[in-house]
Amino acid sequence: MNEITSVNYTNESYGEWDIKQKEIFEPCFFDGYNEGINAFELNLGVSYPALLHEQKVQYLKVFCLHCLDFLYFDGDLDKDLFYNLGYLQASLYRGFIEINNINSSLPEGSPGLRLHFDSHLKVLDISKIPETEKPAIIKAVPVEKPKPEKSTPAIETSPSLAFPRIELMCDLEEVEAIWRVLTAPMNTSKGKEEAALSNKELTDFLGSAFSSNAFPQILRHPENPFVKRTSRGDMRSVLNALMYSTYNLNHEYNRSVNQIEYVTSLKRHFSVFDGSKPESIKNVISANALKGMKVIKESRPINPHIEEMLSILKKHKLLH
Repeated sequence: MNEITSVNYTNESYGEWDIKQKEIFEPCFFDGYNEGINAFELNLGVSYPALLHEQKVQYLKVFCLHCLDFLYFDGDLDKDLFYNLGYLQASLYRGFIEINNINSSLPEGSPGLRLHFDSHLKVLDISKIPETEKPAIIKAVPVEKPKPEKSTPAIETSPSLAFPRIELMCDLEEVEAIWRVLTAPMNTSKGKEEAALSNKELTDFLGSAFSSNAFPQILRHPENPFVKRTSRGDMRSVLNALMYSTYNLNHEYNRSVNQIEYVTSLKRHFSVFDGSKPESIKNVISANALKGMKVIKESRPINPHIEEMLSILKKHKLLH
């Protein structure tokens, strides 16, 4: 974090965070980080060196996921918290490097770091796709004397190729049930608002935003790209709440998808987010999700799908 970061970064929930806070807590973070680097072998346990390569990789993946479960900043400005975050970050980093080193040493193995950076670049590419950009038709450039064996057919980039969908590995019925609340009225600050989506629009949205290799027939990509206009204010917060809930549900099973991909999908399919960059949506999605969840709860008398949604979130301990 530097001065430019504090100017460009806005967070409604943690207004106390500034450059002075960095000077206080940065040393705590790096003290924990240095300790975590040095204690990595100790944390792996005495039996780790005796494992086979394949067993080590599986062991390390569980180790890294365990670190990720606790590696989050909830806004609590506490020195011990920053020390712990540094310790966990160092453990995660060393575990990740160890996985790549083992994969590189296996027969026909290749450095896994390349896969990580490929994924990172993919996320950046997705977040930079303009909202107004439409799938284009790319035609071959004609030549003076075309030959059959060298002719290039016209290639149509389908919506699924232009906009990658998020792979759902969680319960598809639960995801559908969460978003089904949009097919019934909502009580907002503007009064009662009719259903934001029809049943067909819900199916089109789910197929446009998400995919499932396990059940491809359930989430089918619609013929036309899905874009929907909804009211601003409370409905925008509701959409944040629904996407944030989907992210949390799926994250337990598919951690390869970054949260920026979820908010990019939200921006792509609902025009109410026009003018907001994916990064800015990501920075406030959790806070807005709380506002949206309040609107959802207050709509229970007129929306028959909300009770099922709330029960799903409580089941996964995402709602108390």
